[in-house]
Amino acid sequence: MDPLEILLVTSGTRGERLLVRYPFESDDKDRKSSKAVNRNPYAVKIAEDFQSQRCDEKIGTEKCRFSNTLLASLLAPKSTLCFQNFDLKIDDIRFIGFPVLLHQTLPKQTGHRIITVNVVFALKANLEKFIIDRFHIICKQLTVAIQHEERRCNYLSVQAKVMMALHDEMATRTEDCLESPYKLILQKSQLANELKQVFDSLCSTGVVRMYLNNWIEINVCLPTIYSDFLPSSSSKCDFSAIEKCISGLRPYHGVLLTVDEQALLDSLPMDSTPALTRLVKATSPLKNIQTIALDADLSLSQVFQLVCHLIYWAKAIIIYPLCETNTYIISPHANIYVNSNLVQIFVDEFPGKNLHVELAEFSLPKQLRDGNIFEHRYKQAQSVKMVIWLLQHQLLMQLHKYISIIPPKYKHDIDTDKQTDTPQVIEEDIFSVLLEDNHLTRTHSLSDLASVNSDESFGGVQLDNHEPIVAQMNNDVLKAIKSLPAAKNVEDLKFFLKLCPYFNGKCHIEEIMFYENISRSQITTLLDKFKDILVVYSHQDPATTFFT
Repeated sequence: MDPLEILLVTSGTRGERLLVRYPFESDDKDRKSSKAVNRNPYAVKIAEDFQSQRCDEKIGTEKCRFSNTLLASLLAPKSTLCFQNFDLKIDDIRFIGFPVLLHQTLPKQTGHRIITVNVVFALKANLEKFIIDRFHIICKQLTVAIQHEERRCNYLSVQAKVMMALHDEMATRTEDCLESPYKLILQKSQLANELKQVFDSLCSTGVVRMYLNNWIEINVCLPTIYSDFLPSSSSKCDFSAIEKCISGLRPYHGVLLTVDEQALLDSLPMDSTPALTRLVKATSPLKNIQTIALDADLSLSQVFQLVCHLIYWAKAIIIYPLCETNTYIISPHANIYVNSNLVQIFVDEFPGKNLHVELAEFSLPKQLRDGNIFEHRYKQAQSVKMVIWLLQHQLLMQLHKYISIIPPKYKHDIDTDKQTDTPQVIEEDIFSVLLEDNHLTRTHSLSDLASVNSDESFGGVQLDNHEPIVAQMNNDVLKAIKSLPAAKNVEDLKFFLKLCPYFNGKCHIEEIMFYENISRSQITTLLDKFKDILVVYSHQDPATTFFT
């Protein structure tokens, strides 16, 4: 994922120039190429250079080895290609950029004038699309910032003048001087050092936080910042997975910081909003977002924005607030190898404890109030800290119960499977019933369907305004509900129909409890009464996972 090189290319009245190239090496190949006189970059001779200067692959490293002249001609697109993603693939090297137009050329204009500028990253050609898209965003931030500073204070023109002077000076030196002009440019040019800082930051941390020309903020990151959540055995995590988590964020979710609270506060820039500080101080794994908003004296929408910001920068993850009824199991993506680096980190955090012994408690789904997890009350505080640590490192995942109304014919098939010793397998067509064509559709309003506006009758029982719900059910489901003994009780039937929009396989019990303000015992009792037409299954809340 690390870039191979970063380059700054311009085109103007004096042609194309490769002003910055980092990392660089001092050798005579580029020197001889740069001293060639009246060389036409579009001549057939380029094919020879292309073969001789392709790539110098060293053990453990890969570095682009195209000549400066060739790169200048290839990476400086015409003005018609500006303000759009630039993507050029040559064999196993891909060049990513976002060129912008600085000035229009005028017929009677005199003096040198830079027309386009392009910040380019050289990458391995086989990288995933989401990584390439992220580098396009980084290039866009850099080139747009350079364009802004050029129009504000001629920043690029001043820096380019210094760079071109050094290039010309080195071109006039003797053959025995093999010092690269890019080394001198780093010593003299502020812009070159800023691009070097971007490259080094992406390679070391995956995060870029800086101010171009001490004025324009560059703030971007790569998916490598989520490496702590991605054990080697797991699939890769891209920003689409993060966006999926953010889109699933709800007021009943909790926020778990992945870094120390004080360290996070110390890392905030001086101009950060005070609301973020209040949010961090109010955050607790025992609180949901709605409670955090009240404690921090912030609006719920503002808290959502700040939480999304923390998630994007890998400073927090989404969880369901810790309580005794939470059910956890070892994550299928967990790094539980004997030689895992997490083993020693766990011992340093909890002396005398063993990571694998603690994880063994969650080999099967287990509630926190079960087993030996909280056996001794005086050890509960440490046990809670261990569960929090395991969640921070994505070693545990929480299982939620989801409910679906199943037509009697499917329900019979599922119950038959349960009576045998064979594993229960739900066929694809039943999944379509569970998740897509599920007879009921949860509306945007949460409890409005329970309002009383009519005298609709259902099986001889007055159901007030439950007509919209009943109308969505097919005949098989209606007959099944009527045949249940619980349907003879008016209150039970009303309560069941009130919750029916949630029984679509997409809402877990905790979500229903939050939006309908009911207890767990109320909903479990109801589920037991109507169990003949319901199927309950457990899996992870998609909003709480970073894995794709």
